Amino acid sequence: MRWIVRSRLLPLLILAVLLGACQPKTQGVSFEPKAKETAGKLIDDLREMPQDAGKYGTKRDTLLVDPQTAKGLAAMYVDRFFAPWRGCNPAGARKSALRSLAAYTRNPGYDDSGSPRTRAWAEFIAANANMRRAGGMSRPAIAIANADLRAIPTMEHRFGPPDRPGGGYPFDMLQVSALWVGTPVMVEHISRDGNWALVETALAPGWVRADHLAYVDESFMAQYTSKPLAAIIVENVPLVSGPGLEVKAGVGAVLPVEETDGTRLKAAVPVSPASANGLAQTQSVWLTQDQAALMPMPATPANISRAANQMMGQPYGWGGLDNKRDCSAATRDTLAPFGIWLPRNSAAQAKSGMYIDLTGLSKEEKERAILKDGVPYLTLIWLPGHIMLYVGQYKGHPVVFHDMWGMRTLEADGSEGRKVVGKAVVTTLRLGEIYPEVGPDKIVLNRVRGMAVLTSMVRSGNDACEVPAEEQVQHGDQRRQRDAGDMPAEGQPSQE
Repeated sequence: MRWIVRSRLLPLLILAVLLGACQPKTQGVSFEPKAKETAGKLIDDLREMPQDAGKYGTKRDTLLVDPQTAKGLAAMYVDRFFAPWRGCNPAGARKSALRSLAAYTRNPGYDDSGSPRTRAWAEFIAANANMRRAGGMSRPAIAIANADLRAIPTMEHRFGPPDRPGGGYPFDMLQVSALWVGTPVMVEHISRDGNWALVETALAPGWVRADHLAYVDESFMAQYTSKPLAAIIVENVPLVSGPGLEVKAGVGAVLPVEETDGTRLKAAVPVSPASANGLAQTQSVWLTQDQAALMPMPATPANISRAANQMMGQPYGWGGLDNKRDCSAATRDTLAPFGIWLPRNSAAQAKSGMYIDLTGLSKEEKERAILKDGVPYLTLIWLPGHIMLYVGQYKGHPVVFHDMWGMRTLEADGSEGRKVVGKAVVTTLRLGEIYPEVGPDKIVLNRVRGMAVLTSMVRSGNDACEVPAEEQVQHGDQRRQRDAGDMPAEGQPSQE
């Protein structure tokens, strides 16, 4: 009887083997096994990994930065934050503006519909910039709203070729950065129509809408800089409201503290002038301990992951366009409450701590080096055009928090494309390996060049007023190496 059952099953087994041999195979993709812990099984990052930056580290209440070091880091942060008011680089904004206007007049790019912009469009903006009259003005001011820092004085978009990856929204090449309310600036010039101010900021030079700024005097600056600072630690905190005006702040915004009652902080929020002198004033706003914390906040895994989780799942925004973040803004804002100053672009951020070079290593060797030498929540993982915060491990692989646009893909016609993610996520560095169009050859891990351990940050020899060379704005289609995507050598956004 057993022989009869087996004999009946035998043809079925043979048929199954033959059918399996005839199944179509993926062409041109050979998946390599992962580390020994998960060999043979690829991770589907965005489906199986909890989108919680606190799930992958250990010892959530461990103090990662001792109090003395934290105090020193916070002092460095304050020094850089208020540097524009010292007016150390009066010619920097003018030079940057001239380069930008020249570059975008030569190559005005494309509008929102994908149609080419005309040279006349750029020339009109250049005429309004009125740079012939620039020079001789240096007047301190402060942002009284969340503002956009623009390469030339317009809020109109300038996109790249629409048939290329990164050619359309949200990659507006004119967007330099977003500025939180309360950001100190130095105004170096006003446009012909009076609607735009050319400014120096601690992040980069650029143009800001004049109605988003208010001038300050020595008395205001003395009072504003003498108070302890607090950082906003949750998103969408209401600060100021009124007819036609509502100002909210999110993680990374910094404001001076007037007093505390033990459970709340009274923050001084800069507002538009109410008197004839035209100078900024401050409005007192009580914030709860769930909304803001004195800087530096204790740098524990729990606190840092809580800050990162506030941004989790939020849409990606190149250069802070439309009040969204890109990769370097996400890392910068995450660590700001802890008194850790990070520059604006990813390449500069990678130089902020002890840099460990990972070039020349295999994928597995890079992962082992990160797990061995990286400090979760205080280590940045860098590749050209992208920066990520290392937060622990998952199934033996390093895990990162990052705000990303998409995964590089190989299209059927051999061209490079993108599998869009477009938000802040937690993943391994092998994200996309499971997809045939990405595979092991296109994953981020291949292009990782190094990591920066921020526990060893020290003051550099540069004056706090100077914007390091790697933070300077570039222009045209090779504009600024700034964020994800920054501009790789070929001059196109990498869009990691």
